[in-house]
Amino acid sequence: MDLRVATLTLESFLLVLARSGAFMASAPIFSHKAVNTKLRLLIAGCIAIALFTSLEVPLPNYTTVLEYTFLIVKEVLVGLSLGFVSNLAMSVLVMAGEFIDREIGFTMAQTFDPNTNMSVTITAELYDRVVCLVIMVTNLHYFILLALAESFLLVPLGEVKLNLSYLYTEVIGFITQYFAIGFRIAMPVFLAAIMVNCILGVLAKSSPQMNMFAVGMQIKVFAGLFILSVCVMFIPNIANYLMERAREMVETLMGGM
Repeated sequence: MDLRVATLTLESFLLVLARSGAFMASAPIFSHKAVNTKLRLLIAGCIAIALFTSLEVPLPNYTTVLEYTFLIVKEVLVGLSLGFVSNLAMSVLVMAGEFIDREIGFTMAQTFDPNTNMSVTITAELYDRVVCLVIMVTNLHYFILLALAESFLLVPLGEVKLNLSYLYTEVIGFITQYFAIGFRIAMPVFLAAIMVNCILGVLAKSSPQMNMFAVGMQIKVFAGLFILSVCVMFIPNIANYLMERAREMVETLMGGM
């Protein structure tokens, strides 16, 4: 059995592995701290082998070791950029959870998120865990892998050319949509909180002797938890929408490269 591998084939595979490994290190779901580092490297290697064998990946032109090292660095930066942009879609859940907890009074109840190394509210943590579970169960993470595969077709190895004006326009547009998407997720609880505040305002005028501050906090908590329990049925739709947005953002970023 001949197990020899051509040098050019190995060099091409290493470029594919560099982009795939960097993408796995920053992409949603796969970059989670719960995923072991060795397992993440194994997944990146298997994906790189699958992409290299299924796609016709041409080897860029280079003459020295320094040029090849520069190609490796560029592929790592491309993979990190694509993973970071796709991970921004999942961060919308944190902002939506912050909106919800601010309305129902859970802002002080925070927990440490080892994935982001920061404190987040309990509703944001709940949304993040449940949506990640739904994504894995329903195979929506294939959207992420498909975006990685398409990146080799849209941005071939070693042909990265940044269009800064295009990227700037798209990033500004996404930041606008970022807040809009987060507010849409928190909209049911936000509307319920407004209705409770209006009712409490009317009761405060009609019955001044009642302590509306003490009563209102409990009512808002119960109303918020009730709306959250009703909105559980919409979590699959949220997960599907976020994965579509992540894929669109990755394709947008590749359009500026």
